[in-house]
Amino acid sequence: MKLLLENWRDYLEGVENHPDIATSQKDIQTSLDYFYKDHAPKIGERSEAGQLFGHDVVRIDQDNGDVFYFLVDKDDSARAYISLEPFKESYFVGNVRKTKGGGFYATDLYKWLVDQFGSLYSDYTQTTDAQSLWNYLQQDPEVNVEWLEDEKRWRMSK
Repeated sequence: MKLLLENWRDYLEGVENHPDIATSQKDIQTSLDYFYKDHAPKIGERSEAGQLFGHDVVRIDQDNGDVFYFLVDKDDSARAYISLEPFKESYFVGNVRKTKGGGFYATDLYKWLVDQFGSLYSDYTQTTDAQSLWNYLQQDPEVNVEWLEDEKRWRMSK
């Protein structure tokens, strides 16, 4: 009982809130351009990883095991970005950016990643959009989403 009282906020809140970063479409595209054209090429090895939702998939592997995925349109402009960090048997989601439209939702990208790795974990801190995304995935009959109390994060699998 003492432990419950000491940690009651964790039990009520679940994943810790993280401030929203980029909210306008212009800010999201600026962020995508920075990560795709400036940041990622300096820190990792680029490889072509096929096509998804009509876009090229570009994967950038870092020496520390982190992975960046970009969905890039025909004009070589990033339309979505997700960073993954190794966690347990898979990865957890770090940063995510996606412009509106493009023929897919961020949840589609998450489910594709589960197909690639078998599972996917949330971060222990999340923006409002990330919380909404994981709440939506909990209702999706194509995936299994479970709360891992010890890690204070979600795990998604098929």
